[in-house]
Amino acid sequence: MRGNICPRCLSELGKEYIEEGAHRIADGDVLCEKCGWSLLNEEPSLKRTGVFYHERCGKEAYKTLAMSVEEGFESLVKAGFFEKPNVILIESEPASEEELLKVHTHRWIGEVRKTRWWRVSLYSTGGMISATEKVLSREVDNALVFVGVGGHHAHPDSAWGGCFFNMMAVAIRIAREKGLGRRFAIIDTDTHHADGTRDIFLHDEDVLHICFCGYGESLGPTKICLSHGLSDDEEVEILEREVPWRVGEFKPDLIYWVCGLDTHRDSYGTRRLTENSYPRLAKVIRDMADKICDGKLVVKTGCNAPAYVSEFVMPRILSILSGVGFSLS
Repeated sequence: MRGNICPRCLSELGKEYIEEGAHRIADGDVLCEKCGWSLLNEEPSLKRTGVFYHERCGKEAYKTLAMSVEEGFESLVKAGFFEKPNVILIESEPASEEELLKVHTHRWIGEVRKTRWWRVSLYSTGGMISATEKVLSREVDNALVFVGVGGHHAHPDSAWGGCFFNMMAVAIRIAREKGLGRRFAIIDTDTHHADGTRDIFLHDEDVLHICFCGYGESLGPTKICLSHGLSDDEEVEILEREVPWRVGEFKPDLIYWVCGLDTHRDSYGTRRLTENSYPRLAKVIRDMADKICDGKLVVKTGCNAPAYVSEFVMPRILSILSGVGFSLS
């Protein structure tokens, strides 16, 4: 069975191809079988997308959780994305101690320095800082950031669950100091409650924190907890129903998406979703960013699922962010 063909390629293939009855939809297929274009993009439009990565985030990753960062990144290389002029590979640089102190205590920074996760935590946080600044300053339109450790369980003076520094909190504090933005929306679809992020921004009404977790507590209009879906369709439906209107009313300068893959059926979290769900979530969030904050979107991933999941998901998410098709071979 042949898969989807996008309108551009159909016009090239012609009447004979259509009459053969070849234009059939394969289950879960969201790419044109000829050019690789994501069929989730109704109106193909190229964007300048920055991809932030450092090899330490792959080789030195906290692999109990961030189990396939290298494979996720290499899938983009193999697909030829970095041969496209609008997809820009940017090597993440390490965060400085001065930058970390915007959120974390001297004591906690000293504790992390003693661990084997010190360097990968610096590069992961530095990538988030740089992506935030470049999107807000319009050097790039949006960004995909690969990190080798978690972040949302990091509090100012402690952390757990494979997290060490709260990357988004550090990036937000620095962006504000530089006058690049004030209001930020964080959409976290990882399995677990982002207790560190919630703690840091609990009394900050200029941060909208929407956490998919099912067991946290919503606190006012800017601190929201939602349950995960029990299937791909239900997860997407919850996102579409509950999130865009809240983000639209909030009017952020930039949207973050914590793209947790631990909700996948072969990972360690809810174990409910398939790899086909994540491009669908990406489409909803990208469209939201386009409508609400001029497309300013930063996607963070630690590729916390088996390699075959990251190799499927990452090219499709980058295609949606950048507007670039890719080869399936």
